[in-house]
Amino acid sequence: MKGKMNTILIIVLICGIALLALYHRPEHDSVAELKKWFSAQLTAISADLANDIERDQQGQYPHPGKPSFKPKGSITYTLLAKNLSRFELSQFSELQAEDVKSTAGYAQLKAVVDELGLNMKLEEVEVEGDGVESWHELDEYVYDFARFYTITISGWRV
Repeated sequence: MKGKMNTILIIVLICGIALLALYHRPEHDSVAELKKWFSAQLTAISADLANDIERDQQGQYPHPGKPSFKPKGSITYTLLAKNLSRFELSQFSELQAEDVKSTAGYAQLKAVVDELGLNMKLEEVEVEGDGVESWHELDEYVYDFARFYTITISGWRV
């Protein structure tokens, strides 16, 4: 009976390791995958840009930050993850702003912006602090400051 239990335990361990090897996804996506993702996000922004500008001019665009519908003559898009939170990258990610600018989605958005005679700025924003309110909420300290990207498009009259 002991021999059968050891054999079963070894089989379960081997199967578990095999499943981990097959379905494990690394925490850090490759630059090529991230570039595809950013390109898709920027393509979506370019498709909605004219409508968003019109909504801003009419005072119907919900600007982020302090809730406001006041026309501003600019829109700042924060590139979002699937759960609609900002898409944060580790400081150790190899993706840089130049990589985002080299995507087809960026080129498409730039063409739309240029056609409309507007200005566009890609900005990398570093997240400061660990996101907690007080000392008793501190998580385990990890030396990895996140960053995310925003696109600001401006230049129309309000």
